[in-house]
Amino acid sequence: MRRTLVAILVVCWVAAAAAATPMRQAEVLGIWGNIDTLATGLAEIKIVSTDTGSLSVLGFGVCDPSFCEWGATSLVLVGMRPEFEPEWAVAVWDLAPTMIVMILSREGPFLVAEVFSYNTDGTGLPYRELVLLRHIE
Repeated sequence: MRRTLVAILVVCWVAAAAAATPMRQAEVLGIWGNIDTLATGLAEIKIVSTDTGSLSVLGFGVCDPSFCEWGATSLVLVGMRPEFEPEWAVAVWDLAPTMIVMILSREGPFLVAEVFSYNTDGTGLPYRELVLLRHIE
């Protein structure tokens, strides 16, 4: 029973990945905001092209009374065979002692961000959130 469930989940994941919208650099540039106005984690990201042609992402978390800036870090586009067309993007922020890892995928007009955060000093609990981002500008 357990193997059957795992097989079904793997097939669903592969089907979803195959249907994902490619992550083309020109189409992901700009400011993307969380569609959940009551969010408590990721609020917004700004994706820009650097002088060398790579991508950089500036992250903002939800803080009170305004957003808190995580800073800028590299955004790496990742693809799989056979075409190696980018399907995901990965960014890592080292906000010692907190590490934040974000994996982005494209679903139609939206970006889906899976955000993992944890403290490297062993305090606190690891945190994972799934965020739907819409293009603001």
